[in-house]
Amino acid sequence: MKAILPYVLLLSALPALASAQNAPPTVSVARWPQDRVAAISLTFDDGINSHLDFVGPILKKHRLNATFFVTTGMGPWEKRKSEWKQLALDGNELANHTVHHPCLLEQITPHSQNYTPAMFEAEIRDAALDLLKTLNSNRGLTFAYPCGNMSFGKPQEEVANAALYLRYVSEHAFAARAVNGGPVNPDELNVLAVGDLGPTAGKDFPALLAQAETAFVSHNWGVFCFHGVGGDWLAITPEALDELAAYLERHADVWTAPFGDAVRYIQERKALSVHITSNNLTSLDLALQWPLERQIYDLPLTLKVQLPSAWSPITATADGEPLETRVTGRGSLGASGSAKSTSNDLTKPSASPTEILLDVPAQTKSVHLVASAR
Repeated sequence: MKAILPYVLLLSALPALASAQNAPPTVSVARWPQDRVAAISLTFDDGINSHLDFVGPILKKHRLNATFFVTTGMGPWEKRKSEWKQLALDGNELANHTVHHPCLLEQITPHSQNYTPAMFEAEIRDAALDLLKTLNSNRGLTFAYPCGNMSFGKPQEEVANAALYLRYVSEHAFAARAVNGGPVNPDELNVLAVGDLGPTAGKDFPALLAQAETAFVSHNWGVFCFHGVGGDWLAITPEALDELAAYLERHADVWTAPFGDAVRYIQERKALSVHITSNNLTSLDLALQWPLERQIYDLPLTLKVQLPSAWSPITATADGEPLETRVTGRGSLGASGSAKSTSNDLTKPSASPTEILLDVPAQTKSVHLVASAR
């Protein structure tokens, strides 16, 4: 009787196996590229000397890219423009932090309490024009609010001016970083007020990692806001940044990307329309629509396609061009995209679909998948 039992179990599992093999395919867009667990952006405010002296080399050492919100009238921008341009050529993002950094804090000059709408609009517009000319790019800019303030003018004018501020930003940027707020849920993104992980001044690596872990555990996006590194103001040490960068380099399951690229992925993921146009026993056709402006929103998206368990191996094309596929395994998937459980036990045939990941270039119109001959 004991010898017969495994075969009885196998026969009882066959209907579930057949059902999995014939289950209809499903398609979704991964929360983060390559189905990573979370996202981190390193951002640096003001465009100051320590960014060129310390931050750039640390990023290059660890093969990371970051965002530098530059105040174009502060001095280092004009005096060291060739070095800023090299940062951009290395893959970093240069972004808008106004010309003179006006804000509502009394200890900061110039005081934006004294600004008219025309004056404040010029702060954002002129910095944007300078950056775009220097970068020679039409890919768009992002923005960071000086001091985190989102208005200007006298106290009685702040409510009306807050609406003007957002309008000026939206005319010269496709996204903006604010302050605080903690990790960002990509499904609840406020594109003109993306919160950061909180103050970083004086923090060592363990304290910075503790901030990042709030994004890791929630599978969300953590945005660091730094100022000086090894000098200037509100500084952290180069050693603290180096340790954080080394950690992020080692942990490829976290997507470390410039601020603007994280916004691009989130917005494209929300906007992309995918339809199954043809489905049979050996092939699947998808039609994709990308409604966002192609000059700005140009990142690939990772599609997660669940196919009948009999589909393996698989080949794919995007608009006729070969597309790399990655099988993540069978079984119930965790946030990391790896299978929680697999089994080779013949008494437990897999009834789970095969899940593959496809990095589809922006503006792809059609994807064709074929179950290849074994």
